[in-house]
Amino acid sequence: MGVMYLIVLFFVTFGLIILGYILGVKTDYSREKLSTYECGFEPLASSRQAFCLRFFILAIIFLVFDVEIALLIPYLLSVGVGMSWVVRFLVFSFVIILMVGLLHEYNEGSLDWLF
Repeated sequence: MGVMYLIVLFFVTFGLIILGYILGVKTDYSREKLSTYECGFEPLASSRQAFCLRFFILAIIFLVFDVEIALLIPYLLSVGVGMSWVVRFLVFSFVIILMVGLLHEYNEGSLDWLF
């Protein structure tokens, strides 16, 4: 039974990969399809310009702190339910680590918008 399941799983996976490859093949290589789209206007510059790394770092910092805030929400919703001191200490330690990380990012200058 287990071997038959693996064989069926293999063929379904292989079939989906082949289907994705067939559907993903580009057939129209015209100039219009290969050019960048800028609100219906002709492209003003090359689309392969250097990307500012500071915006990328700021976005990653936002995602990290956003996920960690989402991890704190269940604790905040269950504060009055009688948490043990161990859980409170762990959450407090987690918040302290977040604050130290935020302070480090601020001192490093990663949170500055101006260049």
